[in-house]
Amino acid sequence: AIPSLSRACSSIDNIYNLEKDLKQSQNDVEIFAEQQALHEEPFESLSCKGLSFSYPAAPGNGADSFRLPPFDFTVKAGEIVFVVGGNGSGKSTFLKLLTALYQPVSGQIEWNGRVVTADRLASYRNLFTPIFTDFHIFKRILGVPNLDEVKVRELIARMELVGKTDVENKRLTHTDLSTGQKKRLALILAKLDDRPIYIFDEWAADQDPIFRRFFYTTLLPEIKADGHAVIAVTHDDSYFIYADRVLKMEYG
Repeated sequence: AIPSLSRACSSIDNIYNLEKDLKQSQNDVEIFAEQQALHEEPFESLSCKGLSFSYPAAPGNGADSFRLPPFDFTVKAGEIVFVVGGNGSGKSTFLKLLTALYQPVSGQIEWNGRVVTADRLASYRNLFTPIFTDFHIFKRILGVPNLDEVKVRELIARMELVGKTDVENKRLTHTDLSTGQKKRLALILAKLDDRPIYIFDEWAADQDPIFRRFFYTTLLPEIKADGHAVIAVTHDDSYFIYADRVLKMEYG
């Protein structure tokens, strides 16, 4: 048992070291934001004004780091916005800046016409249910205190995952699925969160043609009809008619 115990101790040390590094990397705004209680406020609109971002220059790369120059952007409740552009154009960076996971170099974000300051930052982040390309699924269903397992099974059936996974005691029985199936499972969890803004980063890319059509023609209009906003990165130009607006990014 000694080798297993040694590996466990090493893993625990790594977790503690990671926690320490994360705390050291937090600025005063993040530390203050973490201490604020979440408060509910109906979502009406989100506006970015002069928002910009720049990655730190990589060693040996001079000043040629990728950047998003100042931009304006607005989305309202009950609106679907598609974001298109080639690889490396800044789509994922835009989403992480919009969700306040990245700190902007300049500009501001307004939520319902009020600037998102440090005391509202945690509540602002709580507006979003994002499914990024590098998402992870936990077996335990988190953040849903009054989980209705009947509803979960209904969603599993609707996402055509019956026989692939199930829910027992607030836990998913299987998460070892194909990429497309994992994305469907992530969408189930997103719908359980039921937050005002859904973020999809190329969600449909790994779906078969039939389910891709179901996503654009049925699921997104339903989400919109419920009063949610949708911001989706996509390359499926045949479904652009289901968006209220399509924005194209080129090199930031």
